[in-house]
Amino acid sequence: MDTTFLNKISKISIVLVVIFAMSPFVHAQDDLPFVLEMENRTIQPDSCLNNTNNWNTFILVKKPEAVIESVTIEATLKDQKSNFASFNRFNDFDFKFWCLSNNAFKDGSSLKLEIMWIDDSGASTDAYFEICLEYIDPTTVDRGSGEPKYVKLPIYFATDRNKVNTDDWNEMFGNERSELKYGICQVSIPHDHKIGEIESPSIWRFEFTEDPEKHIMIHKVSMLEKDNFFGKLRRDIQATTHKRTFLFVHGYNTSFSDAAKRTAQISYDLLFDGKAVFYSWPSQASTFKYAKDETNIQWSQTNIRNFLEDYISRSGAEEIYLVAHSMGNRGLTRAIVDLMVERPELGDKIKEIILAAPDIDADVFKRDIAPKMVKTVKKPITLYVSSDDLALKASKELHGSPRAGDSGTKMVIVDGVETIDASGVDTSFLSHSYFADTSSIIADIFDLIKTGKRAVSRETLRLMKKSNSVYYKVKR
Repeated sequence: MDTTFLNKISKISIVLVVIFAMSPFVHAQDDLPFVLEMENRTIQPDSCLNNTNNWNTFILVKKPEAVIESVTIEATLKDQKSNFASFNRFNDFDFKFWCLSNNAFKDGSSLKLEIMWIDDSGASTDAYFEICLEYIDPTTVDRGSGEPKYVKLPIYFATDRNKVNTDDWNEMFGNERSELKYGICQVSIPHDHKIGEIESPSIWRFEFTEDPEKHIMIHKVSMLEKDNFFGKLRRDIQATTHKRTFLFVHGYNTSFSDAAKRTAQISYDLLFDGKAVFYSWPSQASTFKYAKDETNIQWSQTNIRNFLEDYISRSGAEEIYLVAHSMGNRGLTRAIVDLMVERPELGDKIKEIILAAPDIDADVFKRDIAPKMVKTVKKPITLYVSSDDLALKASKELHGSPRAGDSGTKMVIVDGVETIDASGVDTSFLSHSYFADTSSIIADIFDLIKTGKRAVSRETLRLMKKSNSVYYKVKR
């Protein structure tokens, strides 16, 4: 198989993500007496296949040394089942036609395999595969030569937005409330990406469509059932050196695709050597729907808390970084406090909490939130604030009280929280996303994660004093 060809697959694709689960009697794939193959290649957990592969070679092969007295294979697609009493019968079946005739690729259905066998001792064992099906239009495949000038990152997500029936990856989720869902986005970063930027088409450059060699873009969104999501996340994290992950909760005026691209950009710019995850709540992605966003982040708080519990307890991570921006801080901070009261042992896995430009009442944060977080989590908390943040200034005017992300005379300084003043480092219009789109802040967060140094030891900061308290200022 030409790997260049696979790398050049464009937006609409057919991919099978193979998620492997086994009975308690089988502890590794190598222990199985058979292999699942396509084109003489073993399908490993999380392998990807596409519709240009030869489906006639999608087969189960018994290992030469294996002794199997009998085998039964049950395949499930949507509400249909097919049963096979031997490997040969399974291998003769036309799975591609079965999937096509049931519109399973375009529906994003799953092909499930349950394989039950009896060995020569009479012991019965089961193994399970779940193959997620997605559609790729073969006419969109770029058959040119050469390596792509971008890199793809797998970005995990959970969302309580409504799913939209569309072929546009950027519009897969809407702005309405829905049940909690899980999945993975494939997001590309161009090789000439500039730190802090989310490159996108510009009419001033006569760019009217996304180009992965120029822009950060979503190539694919794969839905996963809850258990499969956490199983795959756990395996991927366990394969990393430090077994670390970060969770990003976005803020006000943010779409699902915005959050996915921002998470990928943060992970890429930080050279993060773990797995990136984001939680997308139903923000309206509109400057003029602030009140609706306020209502929705409050509604999502319970979902965020429940996801956070699963994320910490089931991811297998040894180092977890929790990051929130803007209004997303309301959901994350309250979820952390509630969770730590109920399950304080989960705090052991949290490495750092980073609160960027929190749109929370400053007095409420100082009195009710920060002290409880410090007491229950017992891990470092970093707070980024700025006096240049026009979005928070507008929020202050609307609510009639300072925000926790403000600096200046009302800057929040609380014992157990390191306050970092980022005023003057962002030249963007609203200066609200400085934590992720300013190289000096990215450098500070990089130093924090890479070395674990506290603010007093990081070269990107200088110590400042205010009355009897200290805070830190980002060096320009």
